[in-house]
Amino acid sequence: MPGEEITHDSIGEPYNAGLRVGFGIAALTIGAVSFLSLLGAEKAVTAIVFGALAMRGVRKESLAKRLGLASVVLGAAFLITMAALLIVFHDQVMELVRLLQKLS
Repeated sequence: MPGEEITHDSIGEPYNAGLRVGFGIAALTIGAVSFLSLLGAEKAVTAIVFGALAMRGVRKESLAKRLGLASVVLGAAFLITMAALLIVFHDQVMELVRLLQKLS
């Protein structure tokens, strides 16, 4: 409103909310992209970290909380899926590594 004093608190809260939503969007994007490469574990871990940053200190019903939670779930799902595939196809993965070593 005209004549109303702008304080640090009145600017800080929306800024922090926008920052958390930004972390949530970045985390969700990285979590989804981690499924596009064969071994995207580093992207999945980054999605989990950004998701945790997005969820830190926000209200339960906020967009940042929902985006952060979705990215943590995507990152964890990718890591669990990759671990299961590496366990199930261990022999084939080791054979691939041996063949790749012969090429170098």
